[in-house]
Parts: sequence; C-alpha cells; structure tokens
Amino acid sequence: MRKYIVLFIANFMLYTSYSQAQQLKLASVFGDHMVIQREMYVPVWGTGCPGNLVQVTLANNSVLTAVAEDGTWVVRIPNLNAGGPHKMTVSSSSDTLELDDVMVGDVWLASGQSNMEWSVGMGVGQNTEQEIQEANYPRIRYYTVPHETSVMPLEDTAPAEWRLVNRETVKHFSAVAYFFARELHLDKDVPVGIISSSWGATSIHAWMSREMLSLHPNYTKPVLDMDLDPRNWEKTIRLSHENDRIRDSLAANLQEGLKAGVHTLQYDDSAWNRLDYPVEMEKAGLRGFWGVSWFRKSFQATQGMKGKPAQIKLFLRGAEATVYVNGVQIERFKSPQGVVSVHVPAKLLQSGENLLAIRLYQQWGIGMIGESSNEAEISTLNRKYFVSLKGEWRSSGRIEPEIPGFQGYYNWYTVQYNARIAPLIPYGIKGVIWYQGEGNIYKAHEYQTLFPMMIQDWRIRWQQGYFPFLFVQLANHKQKQTSPVEDPLAELRETQFKTLRYPNTGMATAIDIGDPVDIHPRNKLDVGKRLYLAAKHVAYGDDIVYSGPMYESMEIEGNKIRITFSSVGEGLTFKGGSGIEGFAIAGSDRKFYWAIAEFDGDSVIVYSDHVEKPEAVRYGWAANPAVNLYNKEGLPAVPFRTDNYKMITE
Repeated sequence: MRKYIVLFIANFMLYTSYSQAQQLKLASVFGDHMVIQREMYVPVWGTGCPGNLVQVTLANNSVLTAVAEDGTWVVRIPNLNAGGPHKMTVSSSSDTLELDDVMVGDVWLASGQSNMEWSVGMGVGQNTEQEIQEANYPRIRYYTVPHETSVMPLEDTAPAEWRLVNRETVKHFSAVAYFFARELHLDKDVPVGIISSSWGATSIHAWMSREMLSLHPNYTKPVLDMDLDPRNWEKTIRLSHENDRIRDSLAANLQEGLKAGVHTLQYDDSAWNRLDYPVEMEKAGLRGFWGVSWFRKSFQATQGMKGKPAQIKLFLRGAEATVYVNGVQIERFKSPQGVVSVHVPAKLLQSGENLLAIRLYQQWGIGMIGESSNEAEISTLNRKYFVSLKGEWRSSGRIEPEIPGFQGYYNWYTVQYNARIAPLIPYGIKGVIWYQGEGNIYKAHEYQTLFPMMIQDWRIRWQQGYFPFLFVQLANHKQKQTSPVEDPLAELRETQFKTLRYPNTGMATAIDIGDPVDIHPRNKLDVGKRLYLAAKHVAYGDDIVYSGPMYESMEIEGNKIRITFSSVGEGLTFKGGSGIEGFAIAGSDRKFYWAIAEFDGDSVIVYSDHVEKPEAVRYGWAANPAVNLYNKEGLPAVPFRTDNYKMITE
C-alpha cells in the first residue's frame, strides 16, 4: 500500500508541475502600468499549453494565435495611437490574464554601465531634493530589469514591475533616463516608457551576443571556448560573491601597517612613493584599483597649535578611510565621498614635526586624497593657527597583504546580453539610449569596431530596422593637463564620434559637465536634455540644431590651419576665459603645442609661434581638457583631431 501511495504522490506532483508549467503566462516585461509602443505592430508573447488558442485584446483590437509545440506563443497588436489608460486581456480556454492601466506611447531602452544606472536618489547635483519633490509624471513609467547574468540566452527575466514616476519611485529611476523621458514627455505630450537595463563597471563585450562577439578576431577563440554549462556558471558567481566577502573582511581587519608602525612619526617612509597633492590613487602602488594603501603627510605645527584641539579638513574618497595623527586613531570613515572634517583632540599636536597618516581601502572607480578646488589644512578651532596639508605626500600599496582581486563575473563575455537584453526582444521600442565606454577606455581602438557591431547586433535581433541608437560621449574626468598629451579617454571619445557614420545614430557630448575626481558626474540633467535633442532630430525628424560644432575639414594656410565645422547653428562662440581654449597644433615632428585660436566667420584659425609649418590640429584631446568652444545654441564643440597618428591603444 505504501508503494502505491508514494507512486500516487509522485504522479500528482508531476502532473501539478506540468500543469503549472503549461499555465498561460506573459513574459515578465508585460505588466500593469506598462507602456506599449505606438504606431507599430507591437509583439506580445508568453507561454501556455501547446495547441491552445490565445487571444490578446487591447484598445478594441483582438488578435488570436495558437500556442506552439514548444509552449511559446506570440501575437502582434496592430498600430495604436498614443493614449490610454487601456486594459489588456490575455485569455485561453483555461486562463485569463488582465493588465490594467496600459498606456500607448514611446518606449526607449536605456542601457550601459554605472552612469546610466545612476539613480536620481543617488544625487543629481544641488537640486536633487527639488527634482525628487517635483517628480509627478504618472504618464512616465519605467521598468528596471533585475540584475542577473547567464552564459546562455534566457527566455525571460526575473519578475519586476512597471513604476509610475512620483517623488518616491523617481529615487530609483535612472537619472539620465528620467531627464530624457521628461523632456520627451513634455515636448511631444505622449506617455513614455523606459526599460532600464544597466550594470556598473561593465564592458561592451558583456552586452553582445555570442554569435556577434565571436565574429570579432580578438574574441573569437575566448568566446567559442566559453563553458556554457549554467551549473558551472552558478559556481563562478558563488565563488565571486565569496571573494567579495573575503576581500571586504580582509580590508577591514588587516593589521600589518599598524604592526609596522606606519602611522607613527618614527616610521621611516623614505622608500615610499612620493606623490604631489592631490593624490591620484592610480599612482599609489596598488595592483590595479583594488586594495589597501597607506598615506603619510608630515607637517610642521606652530607653537600656538601645541596642545590645542584642532580640526582637519580634507577631501577623501574611498570605500573606507582611517585617520591617524601622531600614531593615534582619531576617525574612521565608511565610504567618504567629499570634504571631511576630523576633530583632533587636545594635547595630540606638538610644536614642530607632526604626522598625518591615512589608511585607505579603495575599489574600482573611486579612491582619492585631495581635490584641487578644495582646501586641505589642519587648524586650531578658531583658525588663528593653521597649516596647509598640500604639497608632497608619501604612499605605499605594499604594506598590507594583497587581497583577492576584483572578480567581475557580471562583466564576462555575453552575460549581460544573455540575461538582460535577449529576454526583452522583441518588445516594441522607439529606440535605445546608451551610456557606456568607461569600461573600455584602455581598449579604445578596439571599441571602434565593437561598438558598431553591438548596435548592429541589437538591430538585427529586434527586427525593427535601423531603430534610433543614441549614446553619450564620455564626460571630462581626472585632473587637467598642463601640456598636450596622449590619452586613452580622448581616444575612446573619438571612437564614439566615429560611430555617427552609421545610420540613425546620435550623440550627446558631455565634455563640459564632468567631474575631475568622480567618473560619475552628477549633472545628469544636461546629459538627458542633450540626448533628447539628438532624439528630436534622429528619431522624430525635427529640423533643429541638436549637437555642438563638429569638425568637418581643415586647410593649411601658411603657418596657420583653418578648421571648419558643421552644426554651427546661429554661429560659433566661446564661454568663459579671454579667448578660445582647448586647441593644440603640431608640425611634422608631431609634437603638439597649445595654440592660439581665433574666429573667422564659421571657421576657427589655429596657430602657434612654436610651429612654423603646421600639419595637424587637435581640440579637447585630453581626459579633462580645458575647452570652451560652443555654438550659440549653447552646445559644446565635439573633441576631435585632424591627424591619423597611431594611437596609444592601438
């Protein structure tokens, strides 16, 4: 009897599992409050019992189809005009699904890395709180694809919900996508849906399909050699998470520096790196960006500071920072992100030589002591006596043991595409907005082929033709250079600019709104606005000036070079300074010098006393160039070079 009971239970569970698997379902991206793309035959799809008929009804349109043998079904709803709200009904012989508050409008896919993922609630400048409080746009909706990775294309994403924009939900909305959507909504008076699928610190190869990426000669072998077993991939993810925990635990508890006394005045740091303030973490002697560094700054306190309570004001950025004065720990910061104020107890300072030591744990994209526009000092509380903390610092990234490196499992070949793009296809979209490239800076030359391949990849698979693909040219970042230099970030911007040769592409230049110390500039408002200007022209056909001046041609005129531009609008102008900044010029020796630049109608004449026979001009060619050329519409000129000299990333 027990045998039959067990068999009955097993058969019942098998039947229940099969029955549940055959229930009528929609793909996760379909839900209450969603936005359907207007004026196109919109795909709606899901799963059900093979052979069953499925009927989809929306706004007085009904479409009928049969579930295929593999349990999948898809219909296309005829063209609809913008509007709503509507109810969508999906029914079969055994199930009925109803979706409420469905709008018809324009749907844009927002993708990329951390600058696209950056939410309004994470900060968008001084007006963050105001932007949050004023966010009340119920006809703007967004759907954030959950974080998942896969070595094989998934049929669906993890469940998520469409959200209406209000002061609570906007905090979690991609800031760039929100400002873009708001501009579109207010200008065209249509509902707007944003499907947000971004992940920080990802390179472009993670967002491409296996088939397309394997066509690139640099990736053919590693992609074809990938282990496609999902079970092994899950083990890789678990190992990566475990290494994350180990790394953070080690970083918090390593004591080798304290045991060696590096925080005391007596320690000999003569063999350490010498760095000028502000201290860039890339030069601190670490193995890559991850690790623990020690920094020391000796300073001379006056007699008036001896024994008195004091205050340190200093710019700190890192995952964790511990501050010591003369061997005594006085403060520990978790994720400092700006100027900090540190109280120094009375009797700790002595006249003559004193020591400030900082133990800094850094992660990818962050980590810095000091910022050129902020003061760094230690002073008595009344500031009667103070000492600057600028000048030379000493650093070492070799004191603490090496910790496990950055795993980056979510940045492996194809894994973002497989889990967070493929399951969205073929949801009806108007186009794509893309903010990525920071992860490919040191492979800028390679990006010149990978980026167009990715655009083509998505367009082929969506089968919507050359849908608009708009992207952000990377913002200015790092400290300004005192002389013309080669720079991989400048090269990456050039590869982005060259992508404009492909149909229905548009670019928003952010060369003037970046941050020297943070690769995540807070001014997402102007980025969103400039992306929408590109959309107005590329996607909506408006006859407008949508870009700043773009290099068009050059002509050598004696010891000068004439540069002509397109997209000059009402004319060229400059902002700030006493003249045009950002131009450099070179002769046959290929050595660039800062140049004098003057307007001549819609051209710029460039020359330098150092170059008698010029042959090349560059503009904005640096990680953080001093540039001020605009058109009168207020849009910045796009960085460029006229030469074809070999680049450092080739």
